[in-house]
Amino acid sequence: MPAVDTLAVQQLLSPDERLEVLSFPTVGRMRQIGEIAGYASPAYAVPVASGQTLVVALDSPSNSAYFNIHDAADATGAAVFRGEVEGREARIKTESDATYVIRPFQPRAMARRDEVAPYALTIERQ
Repeated sequence: MPAVDTLAVQQLLSPDERLEVLSFPTVGRMRQIGEIAGYASPAYAVPVASGQTLVVALDSPSNSAYFNIHDAADATGAAVFRGEVEGREARIKTESDATYVIRPFQPRAMARRDEVAPYALTIERQ
């Protein structure tokens, strides 16, 4: 697995996000449970090797819980997957070693009201 460049990842995050580097088998899956509280949420760094596919699925009782995925090497901060537009499951095939950052969030209107959205993410490297 490629090393996680935590400095590059931290530069993508807002002050309301806290970084968690996920560790699980090179080929395998895990379930990550958390919550978005207002603007605050964890962000998950996942290293992925060249040729692998990263699959992420969101399950939440809130219809306003989403996630974006960013490539830590892309300093522009552009998302490679935008959950609010593309849905609750992402499938990203990597052409080279990469670290992806999964960022759960809720829309600004909900965040301003300090709403809480629990979620479970299933994260898999294939």
